[in-house]
Amino acid sequence: MPKMSIPDLKAMLASEKADALAAISAARLAEERADAIDYYLGDMRKDMPVQDGRSRAVSTDVADTVEGLMPHLMDIFAGSDEVVRFEPVGPEDEAAAAQETDYVNHVFMQQNPGFMILYSFIKDALLSKVGVVKVWWEEREEESRETYYDLSEDQFALLAQAVVESDGAMKIVAHSVNSQFQPEPKAIG
Repeated sequence: MPKMSIPDLKAMLASEKADALAAISAARLAEERADAIDYYLGDMRKDMPVQDGRSRAVSTDVADTVEGLMPHLMDIFAGSDEVVRFEPVGPEDEAAAAQETDYVNHVFMQQNPGFMILYSFIKDALLSKVGVVKVWWEEREEESRETYYDLSEDQFALLAQAVVESDGAMKIVAHSVNSQFQPEPKAIG
């Protein structure tokens, strides 16, 4: 095995030290988060054990403070029609910025539970010192089947025409003719 250079050894040791300090910091943060949740729920047994013959009443100051802040914070972030607004860079961008603003607000607040996402994010940040929201875009195709019974020839022709005009978005999977419902040919004579 080749001998490690002094700069490489220092870099490796610095990396190991950083990893160790991050683990200690993460453990401390996890403990602080657990304590914050306990305080929010009014569980003070860790810091103030219950003594026999003493009151078991607990102040819920943490919960009261968090719940008292939530309406004001929600008003700041979700209290208007625009949760987000795109600013135009120049006069030629005004229409595009307005359209982007409308679209993103619609997707966030209408197509998704935007209010509840913000509420959970803010409350997590108050209780856990960090609020995280996962964002992704998903494109998917939804397939649905429709069954039609007792269509006349004209109705079936209209349906077949709609399938042709859909450019492959629709297709006829099966088609059968029920002779029971077909008019019988009449002999003229």
